[in-house]
Amino acid sequence: MIVFSKGQGVLMVDYLKEEEKFWCRNLWEEAFPEDSKEFVNYYFKEKLKDNRVLALKEGEKIDAMIHLNPYLLNVRNLQWNVDYLVGVATDKKKRHRGYMRQLLHRMMADMSQEKVPFCFLMPADEAIYRPFGFTFIFRKPIFKPGKKWGLEGQKVVSWTEFIQKEDMTRKVAWWMNDWLKSRYEVYGIRDKVYVERLMDEIASEDGCFELLYEGDSLVAMRSFWGREKREERLLYGNSPYVEEEKELGKPAIMARIISAESFVRVIRLRNLENGVYKKVIPLSLTDPLIPKNQGKWLWHLTRETSWLEKILEDENRKGEEILALTIEEFTSWLFGYDVPLGAACYKDLVECMDGVFLDEIV
Repeated sequence: MIVFSKGQGVLMVDYLKEEEKFWCRNLWEEAFPEDSKEFVNYYFKEKLKDNRVLALKEGEKIDAMIHLNPYLLNVRNLQWNVDYLVGVATDKKKRHRGYMRQLLHRMMADMSQEKVPFCFLMPADEAIYRPFGFTFIFRKPIFKPGKKWGLEGQKVVSWTEFIQKEDMTRKVAWWMNDWLKSRYEVYGIRDKVYVERLMDEIASEDGCFELLYEGDSLVAMRSFWGREKREERLLYGNSPYVEEEKELGKPAIMARIISAESFVRVIRLRNLENGVYKKVIPLSLTDPLIPKNQGKWLWHLTRETSWLEKILEDENRKGEEILALTIEEFTSWLFGYDVPLGAACYKDLVECMDGVFLDEIV
């Protein structure tokens, strides 16, 4: 808990108790007027059940907040509980006072202590988050119905039919996981609760959900939502039912590595026919906001995993070329989004993430 005085009141930076979370609604509605009443009702009923809210408060008045919504992610061969940052907002009368900086610094300090690999968000304005080490890691792919979508003999199961079928949410979760696993290495793991929440989320915006069957086989799914402007919420499936455009969509998700030591466990050497089974790369990381990442390391890599060994700043390692990266460059590279110039010589040796898919909204 951080307490400081501001005028006559006392401002506190801390995680809200369960009964205090609902104090955020006024700020949410002020900051996100585009959200319908029905969507906000859904959010405060469902998402506050298991999230954390880091806030700057004065009494029962919330001046700034960050909602940390937990997701179980598949990251290559591991499963990590990772926070998706949403509801990042400051009272419009209290902006430009450094309140959000206070919250982000506290959040990252806590996550670093917990050795959280990373966190992610969907930015309304990327310029807000770049000073804190966030960088893009995902462009949302563009899908369209393929040549076998809607042919005679296919069956479309609608929303009303879907919710009446026994154990359908588990079957849909299994299908989604199977589809994601075949295409991506980083994605949110679906289960019964995930799908039920997704249904409620889509319904809050007067949405619809369709399952496409070819005979008895589920081959694709699609959803639309939006009370004022109708938008496609999702479209999953493989060719020839669903096709992916060659052109990628706009950058959608930013992330930040919090614990470099935790994150590199999923990075490994490429399985090349060059006889290289082990490699040690001297690494210098620049991270002014998280001291545990800052400094010089020996990055040990094998074909299964990798780990970091901290070395002293003044340790003499003559003749070794040091890979010098900022935390933003390290994040972007390891997620497979972009190869920084300094790491170009390692792109064929180090196997970074191959495919990120994070299309969660809240």
